[in-house]
Amino acid sequence: MNPLLEGIIGYKIVTDSSLPTHTSSGLEYLYAGNGIFARAIRPGIEVLMPICLCYQSIKGLPHLTPYLKVTPLIPKPLLLEMWRLSYQAGNQFHEILFHLHCTDAGWDLQVPEQIQTPTSCQPTHSGSDSSHQKAAVDIHSHSSLPAFFSTTDNADESGFRIYGVLGRINTLKPEIKIRVGLFCHYWDVPARAVFDIDPDFFMVDVSLSSGCKFYSTDVLPINVMEKLWR
Repeated sequence: MNPLLEGIIGYKIVTDSSLPTHTSSGLEYLYAGNGIFARAIRPGIEVLMPICLCYQSIKGLPHLTPYLKVTPLIPKPLLLEMWRLSYQAGNQFHEILFHLHCTDAGWDLQVPEQIQTPTSCQPTHSGSDSSHQKAAVDIHSHSSLPAFFSTTDNADESGFRIYGVLGRINTLKPEIKIRVGLFCHYWDVPARAVFDIDPDFFMVDVSLSSGCKFYSTDVLPINVMEKLWR
């Protein structure tokens, strides 16, 4: 292993489906009977993300079930406040960025100092003590555009946190799209897995509308078998 990655990335063959409550690595790859998973833990968030699911079981190894734990769920009033501020920013033809931090008292919403344009929003500070570095959840708006993750978002959102987009803000059917990001591995998850909202919440959750539920942005899609027989 690259010495720079030792202690940061761990690799384990799973022999027991009951995982320990902690991990000594920032990112842990787990090899199980039903595929490969990535696991990470930070205050407020724990995720076991599918990386590559197997159609044929690996004999002798237990199966794992992917999960996302957001503890506690982010209160609905914080989501409504982000929608309200996004609406105001949209009226000025701007996007807006939000950061959420998990504290001992619960979730704290911050609107960092930022540069806003009709198609982008970037924090002005990104040092080790900045809201950008400490955020566990990163949400931005798309004003009147749909909620989706752009190629710019894929390039910027390379850490371990929950990412979200609020779209069509100034319409009768505003949208929300949520994913977990784990160092360029991504997993689309429903908004109710992150926010304490009712099934009939007024935002249209488009998180699972695409056919791609988990994916990576650090490799190009290829057909391995076609390359094998060339």
